[in-house]
This record gives sequence, structure tokens and C-alpha cells, in this order.
Amino acid sequence: MTLREITIGRSKNSDIYLDDRCVYAGNNHGSIYCDGNQLMYRDNSRNGTMVNNIMVKRRAVPIRHGDTIMIAGLYQVNWNQIDAFFPPTWNAQPMNVPPQMPPPMQQAVGAAQVQTPDLTKWNWGAFMLYPIWGFFNGCWWAFLVAFAFGWTIIPAVIFGVYGTRWAWENRSWVSVADFEQTQKSWATWGIALFCISLFFTFFWLFLVLVFAMS
Repeated sequence: MTLREITIGRSKNSDIYLDDRCVYAGNNHGSIYCDGNQLMYRDNSRNGTMVNNIMVKRRAVPIRHGDTIMIAGLYQVNWNQIDAFFPPTWNAQPMNVPPQMPPPMQQAVGAAQVQTPDLTKWNWGAFMLYPIWGFFNGCWWAFLVAFAFGWTIIPAVIFGVYGTRWAWENRSWVSVADFEQTQKSWATWGIALFCISLFFTFFWLFLVLVFAMS
């Protein structure tokens, strides 16, 4: 039995409204309701919700006052917003007597709660390894670019400049830390390959000069 249900999302009809800057949240991202015994959070989204650092996607889980609820793993819902609809005394009342609810009101999650990585950061992994990097980072079309042009400097530079943004926008990530750690691992391989390429380039130039002078 559902006694009361509120919605969370970017739709302006949501009870808890996520403003337009919460770009990774859905219009109807999730809802909170009482099943007759406890509060439940139901995720309806593509990018999921982190509840106490556990990914919840398209399913319902029980929640308790004070639990951490991160929409799309990025935007935290404050319990003051939830308490406006479900006062902390909710569970203390007999379930056959619905508690007195406050008048309907809409709560907004502000942009100050938005957590995003630095999307302007140069991406070494995308620069040196964009055909393979793209496959694992949601940019499958990177393989088509490599198939059409091979590894050439112009697309490599474009991927280096925009790779971080494209990876963040085209794949679902558990958290900002997960995204940054993944890109750091790719960067390690990219930088190593770049250094090896420089070594062989200078070595080849050295040999050319030696033969030219002999």
C-alpha cells in the first residue's frame, strides 16, 4: 500500500525539482513513497541514483532518515526537502492512520550541489589511443574515424581536446571519482606511448642525419 508518493526530477511538475543545470538527471528521475512500513526510493532513470554509495537503477530500495541520496551520482537531495513531505515522525505513527501532511510544495535542488569534473582537461588517452579509448568510453564513432583516416595528428588533437567532455557526456559513470580514475589510467598509457613515439622519432632523425653526413 502506497500512502504517499513524491517525484524527483527535472520536470517542473516534480515535487523535488532538479534545475536545468542538473543535466544528467531525468525528467522523472525517481520517487519516494511509503509502502505502509517504511520509506522507499524508486529509481526510474537511465543514469541511476547512488543511495549510501550503492548504485540503484530502475528498482526500489528502503531508505532511512539521513541516508545519502545522490541523483545520477552527482546531485544530492537534502533531507530537509524530503522532510517537507515525510516528516521524521512519519514512521512513528500507526500505519492505518495517515499522518497530517504539510500543504503541497515544490523543493528545488540548487546548482551548488552539482559535481562535475573539469571537462576542459586535455585527455592523453583519447589523444594517443582514440580508436580503442573511444570504444571503452562511450565514443564508439572514434573507431570509424580511425578506420577512415588512420591515426593522424588532426583527429588525435581533436580527441585530446574534447575527449574528456565526450567521455563524460556519452557514458554513465558511477561517480566523478570513478570517471577521473578511469581517465587517469588511460592517460598513463597515453603518455607512455607518446614518450615511446618521441624516442623512436628522434632516433630515426638521428639515423637520417648520420647517413646524410657520411
